[in-house]
Amino acid sequence: MIDENNAPLPPVETSLAEADLFMVRGQLDEAEKTLLAIHQRNPDYADICNKMGQLYYQKGDYLRAKEFLVKAIRLNPDYTEASLNLAVTFNEIGQYGEAKKIVQQARERVSRKDPPLDPFISGKLANKHKEVGDIYRELGLLKESSEEYRKALTLSPGFADIQVKLGITLREMGQIDEAIELFVKTAAQRPDFTDARIQLGITYYSRGFVDRAMTEWEEVLKIDPGHTKAGMYMSFVKDQDQL
Repeated sequence: MIDENNAPLPPVETSLAEADLFMVRGQLDEAEKTLLAIHQRNPDYADICNKMGQLYYQKGDYLRAKEFLVKAIRLNPDYTEASLNLAVTFNEIGQYGEAKKIVQQARERVSRKDPPLDPFISGKLANKHKEVGDIYRELGLLKESSEEYRKALTLSPGFADIQVKLGITLREMGQIDEAIELFVKTAAQRPDFTDARIQLGITYYSRGFVDRAMTEWEEVLKIDPGHTKAGMYMSFVKDQDQL
């Protein structure tokens, strides 16, 4: 493919990768320019329409996000990821009935072709909210980040990694008690998920509860004697006691 000046254009995959990089960096205007140029050349590519929908969701333009995601599904009715993105968008603008309908339709399409997915569509939706929460957190938008993590946990309450991400964000927002409560809950539910105890120890330490922090890190070392972070924190605290 060549442009109007007869110069060769980069492959669609290369341009999409460039747009992805802009989105990860939070350079959404640059990503939009790149994707619009790709879409102009390839208006009937479902992947591009899906990516456009993701971009406008991140920009908070939910109506344009919906427009592109609807088109992506029209072009490829079996496009599960686009269906999930559209359901998240409907949920964001308060059209909960539409979101539920989209999820049900996606489930029905999958069940007709393959065995049921585990943990089904709700887990995938939860991960979508987690991804958006991660982006908000990278940009320093902690309130928005925490809201996305809460939405993810509403869909999939048992996701320990998302619980820990929410706890860390709450701690950074100064909501220490709620963060501690969440870390304690996660550690109880998933004793093998050591990051919950690591973060609980850090939170205790930040409040001056050194003994409690040491207890949590000691528990981690019982589970995993070679745990780098737990060993490092224990050594640090012991060195501080000797000063």
